Amino acid sequence: MGSDPASQVATGRLRTDVGPALSAAQLADRSWAVFVVTFRRPQVARATVEAILAQTVVPATVLVVDNSASASEEAALLSELGTLEDARIVVVASGENLGSAGGCAFGLQWLQERGFEWMTSIDDDDPPRTTDTIARLQALVARQASDDLGIIGAVGSCWDWRVGEQRRLSDHELHGDIEVDTVGGNSLLTVRSSVIDAIGTPDPRFFFGFYDPLYCLRAKQAGFRVVVDGSLLHDYRAAAGRLGLHRSRNVVPAEAASGVWRRYYVTRNYIHRMRRTFDRPDLARREAAKAIARSVTAFGRGPRFGVRYARLQLRGVADGYRDRLGRRVEPQAKTSRDG
Repeated sequence: MGSDPASQVATGRLRTDVGPALSAAQLADRSWAVFVVTFRRPQVARATVEAILAQTVVPATVLVVDNSASASEEAALLSELGTLEDARIVVVASGENLGSAGGCAFGLQWLQERGFEWMTSIDDDDPPRTTDTIARLQALVARQASDDLGIIGAVGSCWDWRVGEQRRLSDHELHGDIEVDTVGGNSLLTVRSSVIDAIGTPDPRFFFGFYDPLYCLRAKQAGFRVVVDGSLLHDYRAAAGRLGLHRSRNVVPAEAASGVWRRYYVTRNYIHRMRRTFDRPDLARREAAKAIARSVTAFGRGPRFGVRYARLQLRGVADGYRDRLGRRVEPQAKTSRDG
């Protein structure tokens, strides 16, 4: 499938002049806002918004970006969120399925255009893991106050430019404020308005897959700092049962069968950005070689899985080199037969 050439994902031009006007109360403090991007999961979104409202500090504006592009789905979302009866919630329909990359870009741009300085992205199925997360993020900004502070988050990693991969911080490094290179979108990616002024939002044309680390690397390239609170990162690892984790590389891809489509976007976006932004064709070639190797070993999961995996991996490599962005592969929901 190819993107509609007139779509926001295809053109990269977001239509953020939509949605209700914010109230005086919602605009009273524009130092911080949070937003949730959701797609056809009204009950999941409601549970996450409810968790946000239970934070010890809650910004005056809690934006929900509805990616469903369906009047009936929007009505269902409004109905679910209406049960919370909270005037801080505002729902804005994006007009189409922008994916996680486009939805994040939409939320950031929508809020920045309305004067907010710091904007936190929260996945609709991954609410804050501590009740004081937002308060601790705000305290981090206060401690690190400087014009070059651009991005913060709950979880971050370093980047090894020799091999073009993220490096996980060891548990014993998790103390104090830590300068990192990347923050993931599911790690409360929090972006300052000045970063958007300098480099724009994450590229909506990426649609999905590794857009958040690549965006952080662009911010670093532009001279901004990316910082996390080591104690908050420690608490997030503890909550996820990931303290003491020792990762080993899987020879055979471990993705669920229904999640193979995600690998297409990761490979494509990585190759495009390394070539076009960072002038690292060597890292693009490295990813292409790894994609080919993964395609071969995927047959260890059987011929059906191997064929689908290899087809999407090789297509990701080709589209990355041809700069064919946008929504090219349709997302697939998880199924009970994943393997």
